[in-house]
Amino acid sequence: MKIKRILATRPKTTYSDLEEEFQISRSTVKRVIKSLVDKGIVGRKGGKRYGYWEVKDY
Repeated sequence: MKIKRILATRPKTTYSDLEEEFQISRSTVKRVIKSLVDKGIVGRKGGKRYGYWEVKDY
């Protein structure tokens, strides 16, 4: 999955970055990331502003 790869290589990626890169809506980005979090593939470390994404299966 492309979003998973982006989060693995650039952990500080924001929703806005993903919106622009894939030309999809914010709600779609949130839905995909929520799915990855629910499956335990991706996790968020730290807070909203200074946190980063941690990909567990990469």
